Amino acid sequence: MATTLEAPTGQTSAWADSTVADKLVERARELRPFLMEQAPAGEKRRNPTPEVDKMLKDEGFLKMLLPARLGGLGLCPTDFSRVQMEVAKGDPAVSWVIQIINGTSWITSLAPDSVQDAVFGDGPQPVCGAYNPPGKARKVDGGWIINGAWPYMSGSRQATWAQQGVVLEDYDGPVVPGISMCYIPMDQFEIKDTWFVSGMQGTGSDTAIGKDIFIPDGQMVLMDERAGQIDPTKKHFGAPSDLMPAVPVVRTTGIAQLIGAVEAMLEIVTADSGKPVITTTIGPRRGSGALMHDLGEAAALVHTAKTILFNLTGKLDRVGLGEEFTLEEKARDRAAGGQMIDAIHKASESLMFQAGSSAFSLDKPINRYWRDISMALRHIQNIPTIGYEIHGRMLGQGDPIAPPGAY
Repeated sequence: MATTLEAPTGQTSAWADSTVADKLVERARELRPFLMEQAPAGEKRRNPTPEVDKMLKDEGFLKMLLPARLGGLGLCPTDFSRVQMEVAKGDPAVSWVIQIINGTSWITSLAPDSVQDAVFGDGPQPVCGAYNPPGKARKVDGGWIINGAWPYMSGSRQATWAQQGVVLEDYDGPVVPGISMCYIPMDQFEIKDTWFVSGMQGTGSDTAIGKDIFIPDGQMVLMDERAGQIDPTKKHFGAPSDLMPAVPVVRTTGIAQLIGAVEAMLEIVTADSGKPVITTTIGPRRGSGALMHDLGEAAALVHTAKTILFNLTGKLDRVGLGEEFTLEEKARDRAAGGQMIDAIHKASESLMFQAGSSAFSLDKPINRYWRDISMALRHIQNIPTIGYEIHGRMLGQGDPIAPPGAY
């Protein structure tokens, strides 16, 4: 089944050729029946099945955003989004795992050299993580003692490393307000089964518990360090992804999978256009002007979301090649993310009305797509009102409600 792709070689100052993503897109389409077949078992397990786990690792889906210098595929945000949309049509929960691990692994590639050496010294590694609520870190000779419980660890069963947020206790050195990051092998945690939710059940987003874990200094990134910033003085630097801002990339590409999932819902409802409208004399649904209006509107909303998405990822692609990304543009794009979320939400709800009450049966694929979309829409990075307020305050020169790095 595996068609593993080799990491691209050559210049690290360019994105991977689009043919790399083309092959992954095609492979995701081929895997759609497999993912759909595995999805019910993944929901019951509340994490990907062993078969899906093996597929993700064999096919290269967990290293798409990682730069080539670390053994990754080095896809640009647009190409990564294209792949994610197709995976989500098979199982949105699997695409969520892919999103979290790719995003966290890539952010790890922005960390200081000591972290990159520790995590990727033996080749590309899948990294997951959580930062809030944070754990605690206590300074000792040569390193730190880490304690904490980190919920919502999506991809916890697929990752080999974790990026965990911590606050410092009893520390005499310089302290910058905020959350520092530490990097710990996953086998040092206890995974507590806590992920009991109504959507995205198959993501393994359980709680990682760490008790008195020692890490060396090189696996801690304090808030006053240049982690996640453009730092050409690092040994591990030079890929386009080293120039990209973390939050806009993770947020924007994360919406791609929701577009793919709502496209799957649209396909299901469109295929049922020949079914009768019961309790009426209309006959097949295609004979109803009202239903065809709603179907067309839903399709237009999905197309609008996709158009916005690729406009935003196109900008991120160019930022990786050196184009400036101003704070005003970041605020505007945060609001544009809200527009995508509003469009996806309206389309998914309309499609459930069109599908009728039978669509709420738990054994119907459309129900799973709808539940997964409904939950993912509410992720804190996706809340439209926050994005609109950030943009509005920028336009009106009001006091900001979030640090620039969160735009």
